[in-house]
Amino acid sequence: MDEAEFERCGAEIFYPDVGEGKHTLVVRRDDTGDEILYSWEVLDLFESGSRDLIAATQVPSKAEPRSWRGIIRINCDFSHSSYNDPIVFPEEEGRAHLHRFYGNMLIDHMTTMVSIVREGASTCQGNELNRSGYWVPALLAPSYDPVTKERLVDEQGQEAWKVVPAVVGTNEEAHEVFYYSAGVDDLDSIQPVPVGLRMIAGDPKATPGQGQDSAIVRWHCQSWESSDGSNPRWSATIPECRAPDRVRMDIFFPSCWNGVDLDSADHKGHMAYPVRDESTGEVVCPVSHPVALVRPSYHYAFGVLPDVFDPVTKSSKGWRLASDDYEVDEERAGGASLHGDWFNAWHPTIMEAMLESCIQGRYDCHNGNLANGWRLSEAQAGEQYEPVIVNGGRGGH
Repeated sequence: MDEAEFERCGAEIFYPDVGEGKHTLVVRRDDTGDEILYSWEVLDLFESGSRDLIAATQVPSKAEPRSWRGIIRINCDFSHSSYNDPIVFPEEEGRAHLHRFYGNMLIDHMTTMVSIVREGASTCQGNELNRSGYWVPALLAPSYDPVTKERLVDEQGQEAWKVVPAVVGTNEEAHEVFYYSAGVDDLDSIQPVPVGLRMIAGDPKATPGQGQDSAIVRWHCQSWESSDGSNPRWSATIPECRAPDRVRMDIFFPSCWNGVDLDSADHKGHMAYPVRDESTGEVVCPVSHPVALVRPSYHYAFGVLPDVFDPVTKSSKGWRLASDDYEVDEERAGGASLHGDWFNAWHPTIMEAMLESCIQGRYDCHNGNLANGWRLSEAQAGEQYEPVIVNGGRGGH
């Protein structure tokens, strides 16, 4: 590739990002030494155009001081739900707890780095420019008889549950559920996330007694008006928010990379969270993971509505995650196992634009606005398939 050294290849060659400009690829036969030359040019996406880019009519505002430094918010709709997880259980159908997927509509247990980049429309703004996969354990509410208010049981004789949907949908209805921002203070040091990088944030095995770090995962009632700076009121488990409030969920992914691996055995070891330099006070990447990347984070809101709230308290009492491997009761609230998975398949040019224009430009970019005269196409509805809730969302494995 581009006059680099020859290397052995299989039946398929995959280069996730060769960059703009002219390129060459030479294929040489081992047995005869015969060569075939391929040449092409990658055009500037913003000059050549894309159906998933729209001219922007507004310029984003600058980010507030001591806030997000620089950020872009992306709207997505719900895609589908399944008991699959291509990061933790690749090629093993139905092995996971119940997940709700956003983004690439084709994600299943067979998804690979090649397939996620090549195939699938997306429920997120940017469509095929944002084929990334985003998934979280399903949030479940106890199912009650609407008349008697008694707890229902399912076909297996177990207590029945129903999915609590996040507030997502069309542009008018959507809650901005995915953010991309800066995790370190030196914005110029941040690099685009490489295509194919995948990771998990949060601990799916956590229980109420463990209390995960609120800088990584957390819950709160939207009415609490929680903030890291002025009102750090967070909960490690799902709080009892009363109607018409919303339960809010935040998941922050690590943004420091070892610079080599796109994944690791535990899907965490190749990444690390930033630390504070004791000598300068700056937030930086640790020596073990020196490459600062764009930081993804998830921010969902769930309406405390009549079809999912507790009929007595009219609150989120009793809600749990499909990944909660413990019984939710008066002493132990659900949601302790909060975590999320992310599989990056952004078009490299768009990832670079989000970084350079919004984050390094210190803008507060909403609604897919890239702060460069363009914005991403609208979010669209997915298949929205919902399988039967088995074993409290834990599945049949």
